[in-house]
Amino acid sequence: MRRALLLSLAVLVAPPVAAETQIRGVTLSTAGLALIEAEASLEDGALTLPFRRGEVDHVLRSLRVEDPLRAPMTLRLEGPGAFEDTFASLPFEPEALRDLSVLIAAMVGAQATFERDDTTRTGTLMGLRPVICEESGLPGCDVLSLRTPGGVLVQLPFDAATQIRFTDPADQAAIERGLAALRADARRQVIELRLDSRNPQDRFIEFAWLQPAPVWQTAWRATTRPDGVELTGWAVLENATTRDWNDITLTLATGAIQRLDVPLYTRLGPDAVTPALKLDMRMDAPMAMESMAPAVAPPLLDDRDSFSRYTLPEPITLPAGEMISLPFLSERIEDARQTLYRGGSGRAHPVITLEIENPLPLRLPAGVLTLFEAGGHAGDAMIPELAPGARERVEFAQDTAVSVREESAEEVALQSTRITDGILVAEDRTERSTRYRIEAPPEADRTLTLLHPLRAGWEMQTTGGTVELDATRFTLDLPAGTLTTHEVVESRVTVTRIALLDLDREALARWSGRVPDDATREILLQLQHLRAREVDLRRDRARLIETEAELIEDQSRLAGLIEQLGEDSGATADRRARVDAIDAEISELRAERARIDQDLDALDTALRDLLRGSD
Repeated sequence: MRRALLLSLAVLVAPPVAAETQIRGVTLSTAGLALIEAEASLEDGALTLPFRRGEVDHVLRSLRVEDPLRAPMTLRLEGPGAFEDTFASLPFEPEALRDLSVLIAAMVGAQATFERDDTTRTGTLMGLRPVICEESGLPGCDVLSLRTPGGVLVQLPFDAATQIRFTDPADQAAIERGLAALRADARRQVIELRLDSRNPQDRFIEFAWLQPAPVWQTAWRATTRPDGVELTGWAVLENATTRDWNDITLTLATGAIQRLDVPLYTRLGPDAVTPALKLDMRMDAPMAMESMAPAVAPPLLDDRDSFSRYTLPEPITLPAGEMISLPFLSERIEDARQTLYRGGSGRAHPVITLEIENPLPLRLPAGVLTLFEAGGHAGDAMIPELAPGARERVEFAQDTAVSVREESAEEVALQSTRITDGILVAEDRTERSTRYRIEAPPEADRTLTLLHPLRAGWEMQTTGGTVELDATRFTLDLPAGTLTTHEVVESRVTVTRIALLDLDREALARWSGRVPDDATREILLQLQHLRAREVDLRRDRARLIETEAELIEDQSRLAGLIEQLGEDSGATADRRARVDAIDAEISELRAERARIDQDLDALDTALRDLLRGSD
């Protein structure tokens, strides 16, 4: 039976002890990064900092140090391939240190001492093989083959009572190196970075780095007050940095900053793929936690080109792995609620909206909004990120007491025509009418904001509206219990250009019945007459060509009979006379066709003169 035996090896190097790091400030970004600002004591010019494996890439690209002595610094750490490199130089694979039988197979030829009971043997290891157990007669036992210094080959039982010691110091060192590599690999989730300075003087240094962090989120509370709406922003965040935050300065950053994940702590070949670009990630909506927000001390505001920052005025304490929700911003805004219906939405009822304007000189972060009024929950909405001064209308409820029905119809009429350079230019005017039939609740008046969508190429005919970004806004007073109809009329003109020479008689007849002015209609009627004459001439010309082809065919047939029967045939003379007569008929047909061609040319000239004279 194969059994793994214990190898007692001395630990040669104790792991370094990380210096205590004091976190002073944390900036959480909507790009999914945390900027950690800390300080620590640099003793004998060195400082050891533990980081999780997934944080090392970000630390390598972002660590910055503020040294009061401004001495050069280096950052050292075990390479990403240290484990593989270690075993590449050893005479055995990692599995050999987990299974003694595999190690013995890899160390054949090594010098070793074997002890079992009171027997001790020293010699050259020759291998291990399975045998039948003497006591049970079943497989499962092993024997060890050994060559003694005197050249004697012996076999020793190999079981749990057998102890092995490799006598060559190089073999012992190889096993120790392998075990140390296995131990280090087991702790690969934590990588120790050593910060070294050329100046060994003890001192405090400040440093900062970026590392991945959950995106902080915003939960807005809006509470109606007699003087407006109190808007309070609550930050929902988690300390996922593995380090406790004790009385730190917390900053919340928002903006569309660019984030690159570059595999610096990875061995890359020359054909490595360029790292993927990650842009800031928008937040999911958390649940609102309280209906009333406490008074919020104003944060320190900072607006940059690509991001905005809110630095909380009070220190924050948050152990690693815990979440917190705390107010970071409070503003009083105008109570700009509206009952609103968007044309084309197909909804049966309007929605209740709240118009929010960002009063701050920096971006207002996106998040879920929970509205409270008269002590109750009035609805939820999503607020997008708002630039300074930007306004956004958000929906938080539906007014089911008001019903809206929308009906649309279109009428098309030919507005004008003209002929230019032989082109008929026709302008069609399309008028679209949209009727909104609105039923007000029986118990109360309403004021409805109607947003009729703007359509490209359409001109608004109904007056009294105000143009917004994508709609025309109408404000309608709805007396209680009434049915109000509001009609919105839009029009557009489409231009059609047609080459008159390409129109046949039927198309000209259709356009003659549509054009609104007599002059154009007269020209189209003349064109229609000329086209009819042209059709007749071309029909006659085609008939002449067909008759000529029949005569030529008959003449060829007669000539063939004359040649075949010769002069002896009594009918030859009649056939020759008929051939001569056909020649005369063909000549007459060709003369008539020539006259038709002249008439067609004259007709084409008349068509062009007519169009030219109409310009």
